[in-house]
Amino acid sequence: MSLKHVQRTYEKLGEEAPLYAVLSERGYQQDPESFFASGREEITAALDYVRGLDLELCVGSALDFGCGVGRLSQALCETFDRVDGIDISDSMIRKAQEFNRYGDKCNYQVNVHDDLRLFEDDQFDFVYSNITLQHIPPQYAMRYIAEFIRVLHPGGIALFHVPSGKPHRPGSLGAKLYTLRRVWLRRWWKRVRGRPVVDMHYIGREVVQDVIADNGGRLVDVIHHGSVRRTRVGLRYCVVKPTR
Repeated sequence: MSLKHVQRTYEKLGEEAPLYAVLSERGYQQDPESFFASGREEITAALDYVRGLDLELCVGSALDFGCGVGRLSQALCETFDRVDGIDISDSMIRKAQEFNRYGDKCNYQVNVHDDLRLFEDDQFDFVYSNITLQHIPPQYAMRYIAEFIRVLHPGGIALFHVPSGKPHRPGSLGAKLYTLRRVWLRRWWKRVRGRPVVDMHYIGREVVQDVIADNGGRLVDVIHHGSVRRTRVGLRYCVVKPTR
């Protein structure tokens, strides 16, 4: 699996149904006002959660990873002095630029790389990503998590969502069987039914915690966030980059 499949999928969705692609379960395609209001509600709750952990949140700069059409980055602009939003899809970024109400305060860019080379070390006070890493093959998602820590200022905070299931490490037999059963067969079934092929992945909690520790992050909190299924639960990780 590669990022090319992810890019193709979201280029198509960005052209045909950009709002639905971000919040498919709630059918916002014809209601941009409610769509962006949901982003404001989400960011307000996320920042309240961070402050409730007694963390010092600086509000200079924020990164919205997997920004889509800007639902969350527009909301972040209400708190932060500058916001960058990145997405793998050019069609999504074009829509985000159309919806942008904050001018140069909010900068949108396409990122097709498996890292965040667009940004220097120690650049952001806050990195946020929700329901994005689940659509990226795990070997790349783990690279991005490491990059979240790299681009944070010392003392900066990353808050991101990753579904967790059986702790198969990428490349293991269990991971390969999961890919065959839950990814390739699922793709085939969606194509048969004429539906967009949006992959879902998980990374075991222990694996995510190892990535955080190996890249110098400090895990502050983990909570259930999002869907809970028989073999998978959504988890939200709060990570701080220690001061030197």
